Amino acid sequence: MPTYTGSCHCGRVTFEVTANIVNVVECTCSICRKKGALHFRAEPEQVRITAGEDALSMYQFNTKTAQHYFCRACGIQTFSHPRLAPDKWAINVRCLDGPDISSLKISAFDGEHWEEAAKALRGY
Repeated sequence: MPTYTGSCHCGRVTFEVTANIVNVVECTCSICRKKGALHFRAEPEQVRITAGEDALSMYQFNTKTAQHYFCRACGIQTFSHPRLAPDKWAINVRCLDGPDISSLKISAFDGEHWEEAAKALRGY
């Protein structure tokens, strides 16, 4: 399984993700739409922050379930704990070195209508 390195724009926050990244999600919620992130969901053991944990700030809104982490210096959101799976990581694939984004399968999540989309995804 490949290990990808990633960082924020200024390089203060660095991390690694060990995973086969094939599918990513583009969410249409208000924050994801504005930041343009493509998310890859990873298990906690697949992610390792290698530097700059002290440079991270966390942002929450609405239900305050999701935790969006970004670099205090450059403002780039590298990863989050998403509302749909707060025990997992959602890695911003655009922050990773290596994956060819044009080769990834991009699925949409209707985050603008989060409640309905989450019910449909869960199957109830």
